[in-house]
Amino acid sequence: MAPNDLLAEITALVGSAQEAAWIVEESEKLLSDDSAIAVTAREMAERRADGEPLQYVLGSWQFRTLELIVDERALIPRPETEQVVEAALTRWRESRVGAESFIAVDLGTGTGAIGLSLERELRDEVSIQEIVLVDRSHDALSLALENIVALGAQRVSVASGSWFEALTPSLKASVHLLVANPPYVALRDRGALAQELFYEPQDALFAMDAQGIPGFRDVAYLLENVIPWMAHGGVVAIEMAEHQVGPACEFATDRGLAAVQPILDLAGKLRGIVGVVQ
Repeated sequence: MAPNDLLAEITALVGSAQEAAWIVEESEKLLSDDSAIAVTAREMAERRADGEPLQYVLGSWQFRTLELIVDERALIPRPETEQVVEAALTRWRESRVGAESFIAVDLGTGTGAIGLSLERELRDEVSIQEIVLVDRSHDALSLALENIVALGAQRVSVASGSWFEALTPSLKASVHLLVANPPYVALRDRGALAQELFYEPQDALFAMDAQGIPGFRDVAYLLENVIPWMAHGGVVAIEMAEHQVGPACEFATDRGLAAVQPILDLAGKLRGIVGVVQ
């Protein structure tokens, strides 16, 4: 089959010329035989047509400067999270705390996108002592490990467990930069979500209410418990839902986080908070 004919066929299946081009390109990366390429492209297109997220179909996705392996073991890395990382890096670069021996933690790591971005973007600026990727999902950690190996990341480790329980006590008062992407979608909103989201790990999406705020339980837990783990001047950045940002700023300030500011995503919507431990 001629390349243009295959592209037209895949476009008709998935309803998007851009997605079809990505699917054909990925098939061509994997295989050299034209017939095998066509078979693989059709299989991928059928998965996409059935509603599976494009990122899972392709098996990889771009996040900041990284090409990450992605599949159903972890949430798909999103542009909104890229902006949380950007805000965290900007605030840390203003303080440079731990520049000579740097420790960072990525809580709820999933694919490892946040922590691996920190490693890639800071390794020429600081002496990285350790970056710890934490997740309670063994499946997610296995995927994060694959990305560590694929990217050749140095001084990056994984820790299994729920939030701070996964960290060794020796890290207390030692973390210079902590970034978290906890579950924050309220259970009551489940019925209004796009069907594609139900291909992703549900435990990484949905959270119980807290403080009278829908989906706020994990965000509140992190803010309640983060300060003892942070070095003086350390930076904390947490992603969350738009409606949670205002209450979270107040909640964080009340618990001792200083200079708390909201984080905006690329659409100008509230997407998280960043603050400093003094």
